[in-house]
Amino acid sequence: MAADPRPPTPAAAPVTAGGVAFAAVEAELFDADAVPFTTGDIRTVGEMLADVDHQARLLLLDVDGDNAGGLVRGWPALVTAASELWTALPRTSYTDELHDRPMERLVAHAATIDNSLSAGWPGRGDPDHRVAHMTETLQAAGSLVRRYGPEIYGHGPALRQDLQAARSRTMHSLYVAAHAGSVALHAHGYDRYREARQAGRKVSLSTVHSPYVVAPTATWVGRFATAEAIAGRYLAGGLVAGVAGEARPSATDHHRVPRALAGWDIQAHRTLAARSSAADNVTVSRTQALIAGVGLLLVDADSHHRTATTAAAGGHPPSDRLTSPLDAVGRAWNNLASRWDDLPAPTDRPDPKLLRASAELRAAYRELTHDATTTFPPDVIAQYPGLERALNATLAAIESSPELADVLAEKANQPGLVGRARALSHRAHNDIEAGLATPDPSGDVVWVSPADIHAKRLVLLPPPVAETLRAASDAMIDATSSVSAVATVHQREHTAATPDVDPGLRGKTLPEVGRPPIATSTGPRR
Repeated sequence: MAADPRPPTPAAAPVTAGGVAFAAVEAELFDADAVPFTTGDIRTVGEMLADVDHQARLLLLDVDGDNAGGLVRGWPALVTAASELWTALPRTSYTDELHDRPMERLVAHAATIDNSLSAGWPGRGDPDHRVAHMTETLQAAGSLVRRYGPEIYGHGPALRQDLQAARSRTMHSLYVAAHAGSVALHAHGYDRYREARQAGRKVSLSTVHSPYVVAPTATWVGRFATAEAIAGRYLAGGLVAGVAGEARPSATDHHRVPRALAGWDIQAHRTLAARSSAADNVTVSRTQALIAGVGLLLVDADSHHRTATTAAAGGHPPSDRLTSPLDAVGRAWNNLASRWDDLPAPTDRPDPKLLRASAELRAAYRELTHDATTTFPPDVIAQYPGLERALNATLAAIESSPELADVLAEKANQPGLVGRARALSHRAHNDIEAGLATPDPSGDVVWVSPADIHAKRLVLLPPPVAETLRAASDAMIDATSSVSAVATVHQREHTAATPDVDPGLRGKTLPEVGRPPIATSTGPRR
């Protein structure tokens, strides 16, 4: 269990000459919301495993042929990190050896892949940054288990089910990541097939996995299909059944969401000011979309809590006017993220501190909004004692979001932006066909040369892509400004209608409320 990170409240300091100023700010000094933010990872093992599973799902949704090499290179390290965590989990009986065999097969399989990297494509090099982040999270979880696992005693059914849930989440992450690798390899093979057809070259196709898989990609497709099958057989009962007995600590820290939001806001501004990386812009945009999406859920839950009172007064729930702007700003952030995601180079990694702040925010929200595998219904979220504080902090974060939108708009207007040739070629033609960009007066043109696409070079943004990136940024500014105004009105009405709110918190915005305390986890809370 994690110790309470909040420092004990000391006795009132005497007001003496020269000590009046200290006494006046004593409450602020020891307020749990006012201690400076720490960038340390305070998540539990269960939250880390859930986040790895989440990242694997996002990876599957957003892979293409250009990602295939990085996914192959990152696979051995990912399996190794999962295996080390798996081995560190406490043993409850000799039957645990049966659970170890699939992981042992995956480790042996990954070792052969690692040995083959130097023999040809894709060769040694940097892994995909998303797989690298998953690997680092698994390594952090394994370190926690190795450090505090010996303190876990007992052989009861609850402990066995919780350990099984940890294994199931770990294996499911590998299963989804292996499938993402297969999808990327299929796309890579199809890209090579299409390039060969356009160049008039003959190409030898595979007859095993896909007619468009070109050698030697077919060998890698087979290897990832084998890894996926091993993990899939272990999960034959499904993930839901595997994590049914997962232990979830009660959400007693009602300051966690405000702290995580404050930490995210601070780190996002620091990263955007210190670095110029498209990968950072993607992380910022997607996390802001997460805040808007969870805001919708929290507003809905709050409206359930207040429906009876509002109906008796003959009014309309405040969520009626918040829902549409929140939905619009969420879609605008996601659209902007997808456009920035065309730009990062394969070696471009987001700021690790930014990733950690985003992960802590997801964990804090998940504690409030999710069961083991599903989202809580609004009436269940409405019963959470910290809903009021979480909703106010979320709306405060949404109020301040126009500033981040302005910063990203400035970055979109920077000259010399470059991106991946294939992704930009697709984006340019798709935007023109959708009527989002101005077509070339001469008609259909080739915006990116086939040579650049084949060599996977970074090229300057074609005019249609630069135009739509700026337009998406402008639309983002408009959407955030609109939702910020509505959120401000909602918060004022919400505070006026809530007499039991701490008067010291009323009217405070994100920089004043939600600054996180220094918290140190004393072990995995599983």
